[in-house]
Amino acid sequence: MTPEFLADNELHTQIQYRLIEQISESERRYRELVENLREIVFKCDKTGNLTLLNKAWTLTLGYSASECLNRPMDDYLHAEDRELWLNFLTQMHTQQDLACWELRFHHKNTEIIWLELSARSEAQGEISGSLTNITDRKRAQAALKEANAALQMRIEQLRVENRERKQTEATLVQSREQLKEQKQQLEATLQELRQTQSKLIHAEKMSSLGQLVAGIAHEINNPINFIYGNIIHANEYIQDLLDLVCLYQQQYCAPVKEIQEKIKNIELNYLLADLPRLMSSMQMGADRISEIVLSLRNFSRLDEAEIKPVDIHEGINSTLMILQSRLKGANNHIPIQIIKEYGELPQVECYAGQLNQVFMNLLSNAIDAVVSRCQSEAIDGEYYQGVQERDRELSFTPMIEIHTEVAGDRYIVIRIIDNGIGMTEVTRRRIFDPFFTTKPVGKGTGLGLAISYQIVVEKHGGLLECSSEVDKGTEFLIKLPLGLSY
Repeated sequence: MTPEFLADNELHTQIQYRLIEQISESERRYRELVENLREIVFKCDKTGNLTLLNKAWTLTLGYSASECLNRPMDDYLHAEDRELWLNFLTQMHTQQDLACWELRFHHKNTEIIWLELSARSEAQGEISGSLTNITDRKRAQAALKEANAALQMRIEQLRVENRERKQTEATLVQSREQLKEQKQQLEATLQELRQTQSKLIHAEKMSSLGQLVAGIAHEINNPINFIYGNIIHANEYIQDLLDLVCLYQQQYCAPVKEIQEKIKNIELNYLLADLPRLMSSMQMGADRISEIVLSLRNFSRLDEAEIKPVDIHEGINSTLMILQSRLKGANNHIPIQIIKEYGELPQVECYAGQLNQVFMNLLSNAIDAVVSRCQSEAIDGEYYQGVQERDRELSFTPMIEIHTEVAGDRYIVIRIIDNGIGMTEVTRRRIFDPFFTTKPVGKGTGLGLAISYQIVVEKHGGLLECSSEVDKGTEFLIKLPLGLSY
């Protein structure tokens, strides 16, 4: 061999040694790198027996690499995932890369570990790949899924509760509406019962008043008829006796002493002059009593329920007769002047007793209003004691006017006007409301005008209106049809 050949051969050997050293160093570094990876690096043959494992296998699953080599990987797989691994082995000839297979492995302590498989088939059917621990992620996903399921369940529960709450609220609202409606019905019924009861009491009082008045009129009527029927004959008899006495005086100018003394004692001349006047006064008194009895009998029609043609003026006059004591100023009140302007009215078909009740209510209220104004203008609010003093202190004349007239062909109009204390517009709007009254407690029931309105408007198909001004007076207008058939 030539020296040149030997030199080349030695150089070639050195290069081979260096290459081997470099390869060994590279392989060492590679093995060191593989050993220190967090992911499991494995190799297995075509049957699935493990041929290579790094330290991560032990750290992850607890098995040592030596005890697992040359054993099938599916020995460490969960039973439900073994089929996936076997499918991978059968497909390794047709598909080289398989990634993101999530498999469950058994830890040495029986714990389930989730690993993500990323592998490929190599020459001669070997398989190499990596297994990444995704247990925390899977647990987080499971927890999230469970939380989502719980959240969905809670949401559904809240939806159900919301529906139930809405149904409950709807039921409560409906119940409230029903209770409110029932309350309103009960209040209306109670109000109606109160009105009915008060009307019955009022009607009973008026009926009792009518019966009392009728009884008094009947009891007075018999003796007054006796007096009224005999006073005419008494006048004739007394006149005959007076004529006889005058005749005796003419024929016996000088009577005996005893007769002269008797004539002197009885003041015969005065007796002869005064006795006719006395009898005339008795006649006037009997006539007046007859008029009062007739008014009482007319007012006692309160008990009459049937419809009949009546004289409206007769009913008004009868009511004024009943109220005469108040109109004349009893109990130191000022007398109230009554002005009557009656038109020519035909007879009206109506409930006479009920209309008398209306006249009584309106005229009584008119008297109260006038008396209130008189009291408000009195000095220190005291009643007046003398007529002259009262007239001097008042700035008005207490007065009630009653006007009647025919309105068209089918109606009559009655107006009752007083110059009393009057009322405000707010009060005027409520005067026909049941139980509304401006009088002190115990002085009024608040039903008089309400009943009057019902009698005029509902019973007779008429009209009852009121107009008033404070400190000026009040006017009530009654419009009635001539017959209830209109």
